[in-house]
Amino acid sequence: MEDSGEKKKSYLKSIGLIILLGVALGVLLAVLDVDLSFMERIGFIEIPVVLLLFYVGVFLVINIHELGHLVFGKLLGYRFLMFRAGIFSIHKENGKLKFSLIKNVGYGGLCAMIPAEDSDLKDFAIYSTGGIIFNLLTGVLFLFLPEILSLDMIYALPVYGTGMVSIILALINGWPFFSMNQPTDGMMLFSILKKNPLAERFYESVILSKKLMTGVRPRDLNLKEPKLPLEDHHETGNVLYLYFMALDRGDEESARKYILIIEENLSKVPPYALPAYYYEIIFFSLITGDMEKAVRYHDKAGKILLRDRDINGMRIKAYYAYYVEKDKVKAQHLAEEGISVMGKYPFRGQAIFEEDQLKKLIDKIEMKGE
Repeated sequence: MEDSGEKKKSYLKSIGLIILLGVALGVLLAVLDVDLSFMERIGFIEIPVVLLLFYVGVFLVINIHELGHLVFGKLLGYRFLMFRAGIFSIHKENGKLKFSLIKNVGYGGLCAMIPAEDSDLKDFAIYSTGGIIFNLLTGVLFLFLPEILSLDMIYALPVYGTGMVSIILALINGWPFFSMNQPTDGMMLFSILKKNPLAERFYESVILSKKLMTGVRPRDLNLKEPKLPLEDHHETGNVLYLYFMALDRGDEESARKYILIIEENLSKVPPYALPAYYYEIIFFSLITGDMEKAVRYHDKAGKILLRDRDINGMRIKAYYAYYVEKDKVKAQHLAEEGISVMGKYPFRGQAIFEEDQLKKLIDKIEMKGE
């Protein structure tokens, strides 16, 4: 975890970046000669309406960014996996698009796609710029839209604000730095252009996801040993799949080594990805008898685990019911339900591993005659 000095330094950097972006936006508005005199005519009663419309505009801007990635990805032949806008999620399930409501953890929007067979890092650089380009274009459009449509001031102000936010978001994402342990699009782009190892590590994570989606199970992966200390969450992700690989091969000692590395590096994991890491700490703690740790991380996973109906979430809940709750009937029911939804899991290779673990639990329950 960051100490107080590092947190203060990070906070000051953020403030400095916001000030610089504010200055840059002011210069841009001056260059574009945008007339903002109407702002003086906004009354007190109209402020809540303006703020509500502005909030809607910000939500729209965030997801225009993700839409940019989606459009560029489709043009590059990328395979669609998931698109999230706030609590709304669209994902592929058994070849069909499914809509659902999910808990938002640490992001406003999310676009997940898998590169095509003949894709390379150059294509990934183009994909990374999609959100920035869409935000810049729509930002400029929003700044001129009130004048083009002759909007009343109560509508014009939030539209102007949305345009400003869109351009600021583009500038922030174009700036090379880490946000919530995740490299910005600009950092990915510059890393690829400079042939920085960061880009290679990130792209390896994407290719790994692709292999699992096409049906390669964890034990058949060929992953390199981690170099300690880990630098970022992409390396933590690699260790997570080294853990899966070891567990799938029946190598408990190696799995123990990797899960300890994961636990020591949770501070490098983005908030939206943390539940997946909690799941495996819970699971390994259960099968190795550390019930105290299993309960602690089960509490951390909280409602996300409770609502998880995918096979991986059902595995954790089934084993927890068996080892901690001592409820064999519930454990078997959860295990059977998990197997029944196996085909819905997008990472087919991992789903095979998940199924094996659930079958082992069912065999354990049935062998004891309970």
